[in-house]
Amino acid sequence: MRKSLRKVAATLSALTLALAVTATAVPTDVSAATSKAGKKAAKAEFDADGTYHAYFGLQETGTWIFRDEWYSDTLGIDGSDMKKANLTFDNGTLFQSGTDGVTAIEGTQVQDAEIKGNGTYTVGVSNLNNALDTKGDSETKISMLYVDTDIPMTAKDNPVTISDVKLLCDGKEISLPSEPFFPSEYTDESGLLRFDAMNSYQKDKGEYADSPDITVVPTDSIQIQFTVSGFNSDNPDAVATADDASSASSDANTTSDASTSSKKSSPVVPIVIVVVVVAVVAVVVVKKKK
Repeated sequence: MRKSLRKVAATLSALTLALAVTATAVPTDVSAATSKAGKKAAKAEFDADGTYHAYFGLQETGTWIFRDEWYSDTLGIDGSDMKKANLTFDNGTLFQSGTDGVTAIEGTQVQDAEIKGNGTYTVGVSNLNNALDTKGDSETKISMLYVDTDIPMTAKDNPVTISDVKLLCDGKEISLPSEPFFPSEYTDESGLLRFDAMNSYQKDKGEYADSPDITVVPTDSIQIQFTVSGFNSDNPDAVATADDASSASSDANTTSDASTSSKKSSPVVPIVIVVVVVAVVAVVVVKKKK
């Protein structure tokens, strides 16, 4: 019986270790926990004469190069993981999560926008210098490109409207649906307005079926351009740049039927069930052999 128990203990230990490794390597299917500042912004009444901000968001599966939501309590402004790594969310770079923790992708230049009235704004990243897709394998792909703001979600459509969203990779426009996609999985959690240019996770779930897939990785720049209305005045400086306006439209970087694997599709829960089932079966076997 002791021998059997030792075998059971060894099996359970191995499964527990596998579960721990998997949980660490594959993030769970939940949106970022909202910081205190994010919760405060979400509860605030929208000010049609106020100033708000739009932040560029990105995630590449495989390399885990990213720029999370500003309100993430771990990787956003005042994020705990950012503080541990002595990094600043708005230092103008993308970041990467690896065995050494969170590091900055030096040289990349992230552009955010200050929303000060109705107009067209642009966020994005330039000087990529081939920083993305550094693994060079089939599991590495851009999975999310989005814009997160400090505008309360309660203001969406009344009075704030987001329209004419454009996605440009290396200056080439990627075809997007006519209506912006607002991922409820994130906006319900944060209470803040966010819209996605592309999101392979939401596409796999059927929530954003028309999301484009980035099949040719941008080597230099990514931009998301959008128009905001609902403020009491126009912002004369919020206009499309000449470079954006002259960008050629191309679908070369997109595919409508390619499926992508989801970083947020975590096998953690099934593994927990397996561990529990194995434990129960093992106990039954031991009892029978007693």
